[in-house]
Amino acid sequence: IALLILISTSACGGRSSMPPQIPNDSVSVHDVQMAIWALPFKHKDIILAQAILETGWFKSKNFMNNNNLFGMRQPHTRMTTSDTAYDGYAHYNNWQQSVIDYYLLQSTTESVYPRNRQQYYAYLDKTYSEVGRSYSSQLKDILTRLNLDTTECTKENHTHKKMPTKKHHKKKVVTKKVPKPKNW
Repeated sequence: IALLILISTSACGGRSSMPPQIPNDSVSVHDVQMAIWALPFKHKDIILAQAILETGWFKSKNFMNNNNLFGMRQPHTRMTTSDTAYDGYAHYNNWQQSVIDYYLLQSTTESVYPRNRQQYYAYLDKTYSEVGRSYSSQLKDILTRLNLDTTECTKENHTHKKMPTKKHHKKKVVTKKVPKPKNW
């Protein structure tokens, strides 16, 4: 409920109940990770890697000027937490608002977003076609560097745990011998 109140006050031009913004130069991977894990994103680790890649480890001009973690443009047809646009990109009162806005984008277009990781990587490569396949490669590299390659974060204790790997079992094929027809 608090999230909905926060979104509705920001979307309607009202004052946000968010705490004062932490200066961008003190934003850490952990800070952004906790904001992402607080929302019901799919592929949270990939979302974190996107924030890192899009901001150049939180040093980009767009992030510093607009508190914009994902290179988002100012939307015109959906609810947003963006208050205005600057240099063609959405501006947010604080970087946490950009995390919420990215979730709003994904939740309003959920049917477009693939469900499994490989499809999501392919979707991102297509969406960021100016970068091509290297976009997902860069994301995977960041995940490996952060040791988040196959991890998920639990909301309850914000700790990492290994996700179970899928084992591919071969299905046993049972064949029945069918007698040949008599006139063969």
